[in-house]
Amino acid sequence: MLKISKMTLPENVNKVTRTNSKCRIFPPVGFLEFEEANDGAGDNYGLYWEFGKENSEPIICSKRHEEFLLIPEFSNLDSFLGWFEETGGQKCPSLDLKDTSFYINLFLRSKVSSKNGKIVEAIKALEKSIELFAEYSDSWTLLAENYYKTNDIEKGDLASVNSIITNYAFGLPSKKCIEQFNKIDSSGKLKNNPLLKRQDSLLQGGDYLNPFVINYDQLIEAINEFKELKDYRSALILEQNYGYLMHLEQSDVKIKYNFEDEKWSAYFSNEIYQRFPDRIL
Repeated sequence: MLKISKMTLPENVNKVTRTNSKCRIFPPVGFLEFEEANDGAGDNYGLYWEFGKENSEPIICSKRHEEFLLIPEFSNLDSFLGWFEETGGQKCPSLDLKDTSFYINLFLRSKVSSKNGKIVEAIKALEKSIELFAEYSDSWTLLAENYYKTNDIEKGDLASVNSIITNYAFGLPSKKCIEQFNKIDSSGKLKNNPLLKRQDSLLQGGDYLNPFVINYDQLIEAINEFKELKDYRSALILEQNYGYLMHLEQSDVKIKYNFEDEKWSAYFSNEIYQRFPDRIL
């Protein structure tokens, strides 16, 4: 791994042409785009580092600009380069579910195990998946579901809360995620968690087209409380999600919250610099 500027980059990073460095709303901070396999219409690939793992090997994601999503495709840059050299980027990459070094493979395997009633097997795969990458809401949601099946309520509740503190560029929290979160006993061990303290009004299930509805006032309060507790990882992931969601909102909502893309990006860039100085800006 090479230390270039503030980020630790893969040894073979010079085999791709990096194209961005500034802080912006989408793709999120921590995503470093490159030109190889660019489709020419706005979709491309890039390196992505999880919050707090800036010195670790990044995964490779494709950026879907119309959907505002990052799709995990490769566990590391070597895997991407092998695919690109073989196909020229002209074929869709396929996941090798036998590769247990990639979190998404473990997640997909755990879905099969859970469906087949192999709950312990599913839990082990999900715990390993989250150890590798903790910003994927569906992993935490399925882990919580399986903990509840084993009557491990304490672990299930914690996983359910963590399913909200994820990167929404990888997918919004699901209806199942929201249902589990809203069923947590808010008088239990997690009663002082800033999200759970606002359980009654923070999240709602929507409809098929918009399954996720969040109370922005409550979210802002929770973010500020996480900062007061010095849990900056949770605070900034949620604050990044706030910017992501607000960017997609109708103009009247943006006006209500005085949200402007460039102004917010400059503010968030400073927040990242103060709390995660190694992160890409």
